[in-house]
Amino acid sequence: MDSIQTYFYRAQDMRGDELVILFHKGEVLLRNDEFLWPSKVLEELDKAWYPLLLVGEFKARRIVALNLPHDWVQEDFTVARASPRTLLLRHAFDDFTAVGRANQLINWYDSHRFCGSCGANTLAHKNDRALVCTACNATYYPRINPCIIVLVTKGEQFLLARHNRGNASYSSCLAGFMEVGETPEETVKREVMEEVGIEVDNIRYIKSQSWPFPSQLMLGFFADYKAGELCVDGIEIAEARWYSKEDLPEMPSAGISVAGQLIALFLQGLNETKNA
Repeated sequence: MDSIQTYFYRAQDMRGDELVILFHKGEVLLRNDEFLWPSKVLEELDKAWYPLLLVGEFKARRIVALNLPHDWVQEDFTVARASPRTLLLRHAFDDFTAVGRANQLINWYDSHRFCGSCGANTLAHKNDRALVCTACNATYYPRINPCIIVLVTKGEQFLLARHNRGNASYSSCLAGFMEVGETPEETVKREVMEEVGIEVDNIRYIKSQSWPFPSQLMLGFFADYKAGELCVDGIEIAEARWYSKEDLPEMPSAGISVAGQLIALFLQGLNETKNA
């Protein structure tokens, strides 16, 4: 393998012990319901597609991701498919990390094949995980979009909302993207006010999570209710209300999302206080 081409591979660069994640039209191709393929699968695909993107190490094996061309036809290569979101529900989150990172890299590469400044083609950087314009030399690294996600609490109650998008059936924490010039704490205050019309204070950072839909970094917070009456925006939020530990709706799992983990931490704190 070319020693300087560390993040972008050709089929002939493979050592033979790598694992491959295959994407096509936004879905992951599955092998016996698993998302990791042995590298010999590249021979079955007939063409030396390029590039294969280095994902990283997983269970002591190197993983690369390949996005098959949109017009690729399966023909005799008959396999099952699943969206990355579906795989998140099937696998432990540690396993899903590999698919999540691969999904982010595939989205980044596909959206930067042409330069945003002059429109020329881009090529793989020789040393970095980056794409470089062939005309103006602009460099494009994978982008991460910071978001806040917050569990607002009022005594022993906590606020959950049901989103308008996708006919969501479950309720979750409030969340939103940071805007230019904002701190995460300022984003918490703005998003809560915009989405449900209340003020919060005592904002505390709890934990973070990479969320690959497509490339978000979720910054998780607790915040205390300060003032106001709930008034949903009707655009992003369909419904919002206060819940107690005796009255729980359908919620995100603590095993796969930081929203579920924030809720679980709050409920755990209530139980510990009660038993103290």
